Amino acid sequence: MEYGCYTCNKIIKTGEKFTFTKEGPVHLDCFVATQRKKVPEEKQEYLRNLSMVLDYELTYLVELLGLKSDDKPTSEFIKRRITAIEKQAGETTGLIYNL
Repeated sequence: MEYGCYTCNKIIKTGEKFTFTKEGPVHLDCFVATQRKKVPEEKQEYLRNLSMVLDYELTYLVELLGLKSDDKPTSEFIKRRITAIEKQAGETTGLIYNL
């Protein structure tokens, strides 16, 4: 599936880190840059920390999505991990979005 970033209007390519907000799909870097401009100075450190957490989560997710296995139990385990990290990344995105 192909998505377009609502901030820069470019296509999000396979392997790029992105997330979803209420406004749609957005590159991680575009999202953080936009939020940095909106967030008050006293919350900038929190934004920086949350942004690093989201970056780590999305990096892990990209790596997991690259794993393939013909073994059914392994494949199912990978799918569960992907679902879990997508949920975590969504929660982190929400925290950043609502700063």
